Amino acid sequence: MKFSFNRLLLILLYCATIVSISYLVWRGIDYYSADLKDRPRMEQHHSWKPGGIIGHGLGVVGSALMLILLLYSLRKRAKFLRKAGDIRWWLNYHIWMGITGPLLVTFHTSFKFGGIVAVSFWSMAAVALSGVLGRYIYLQIPRAQSGLALSAAELSALEKKFRDTLLITFALPEEILRKIDSITPSQTIMEKGGMAALIYPLTADLTLPAKLRSVKAELQAAGGFTGGQLKAILATVKEQADFRRKTAYLQTAMKLLHHWHIIHRPFAAVMLIIMLVHVVVTVLFGYKWIF
Repeated sequence: MKFSFNRLLLILLYCATIVSISYLVWRGIDYYSADLKDRPRMEQHHSWKPGGIIGHGLGVVGSALMLILLLYSLRKRAKFLRKAGDIRWWLNYHIWMGITGPLLVTFHTSFKFGGIVAVSFWSMAAVALSGVLGRYIYLQIPRAQSGLALSAAELSALEKKFRDTLLITFALPEEILRKIDSITPSQTIMEKGGMAALIYPLTADLTLPAKLRSVKAELQAAGGFTGGQLKAILATVKEQADFRRKTAYLQTAMKLLHHWHIIHRPFAAVMLIIMLVHVVVTVLFGYKWIF
């Protein structure tokens, strides 16, 4: 795996998120678990309430992250940003902000939901959860290094490359090639649709290790392969199986992604509108008025 600055930065950002949330749970658990009527008498209340220095700061940082993540949508649509970095890394940062922002805002509320802000909060929760689902579907679409979906010609070329590697480079006999073909999905497997189509990639991944062990047993029985060759063959078979699964799932994934946008965007719009109203009112009238 090629290491990069973006990969290192993302690791550090997720570590920062984990450390921050762990700290908030550790230091604030007594306050957050206390009854609402008892909180004002607690020593922590002044700082940890939504309008306190800690609670308010969490709201500011969390809201800022949820506004900044909109730059990903601008990056996808604005012509002047087409060359502004790899779109895949934009998406990865978008996802980190979409996870961390809502978590910080949740602690900002001190787990006290009510009124119109509650609508924004639950919309935010729906956006975050649907974002996880959207990422899962997005990963099921075969993509080039640029992050763009592969064309039909590119899909065909990759399939030929895998076949040539197994048939020519490793000189596998036909019976083993047929065994390998049997563990990879066909195009018709995705005609079911519904929930089965949604969970198919996950079940295919979970069952793949057992199928690879079966192929390994066939290779060992055939003989003539060194340990290094077996490892290389199985790595190629795994990569081919993953590619074929994504190819078989392609049309279904594209349809699911289309329906996902229909759900994700309205919740995001509601969340952002109410959040902006909340921020404007807070700035105009002073944040202490609502507590």
